[in-house]
Amino acid sequence: MHHARKTLRDRGYRLTPQRNLIWEVLRGAGRHITAEEVTAEVRKTLPDVNVSTVYRTLELLVGLDLVVETRLEGAACYYEVSPEPTHHHFVCTACGAVGHFGDELLAPVHDELTGRAFEVSQIQVTAFGLCEECHDAETRGSVRADQATVQTVEEHR
Repeated sequence: MHHARKTLRDRGYRLTPQRNLIWEVLRGAGRHITAEEVTAEVRKTLPDVNVSTVYRTLELLVGLDLVVETRLEGAACYYEVSPEPTHHHFVCTACGAVGHFGDELLAPVHDELTGRAFEVSQIQVTAFGLCEECHDAETRGSVRADQATVQTVEEHR
């Protein structure tokens, strides 16, 4: 169970079948996943698992820095195994695509805060906007709309 098994035991937590399975679902997801998605996957093996067990386990894993909780869109929380190296997210507001960028972009922020007698332990950033495909599609749509407006005006002359 990766380093999570050792971390849980070292901190005095039991490695229950539910915790083990929740961890394996997160590791196997290969993407950001909601608590509801985790629950659905866990129930394929343990049909009687309670959603509150999943939420409590996710909270524990986040508290132990084994899992990162991120709000990527609206009020939804997404979970992923703590990445190495740390990364941040950008989310397309049109299609929902999620991308990553590294800590190196935030080094000036880290340095500035540290220079103000503040010890930074973690910076978590999520940027929202349009991915390249959606931006291009929106731009093409705007050009078409402008062309249609010009054509309509010319027809009325």
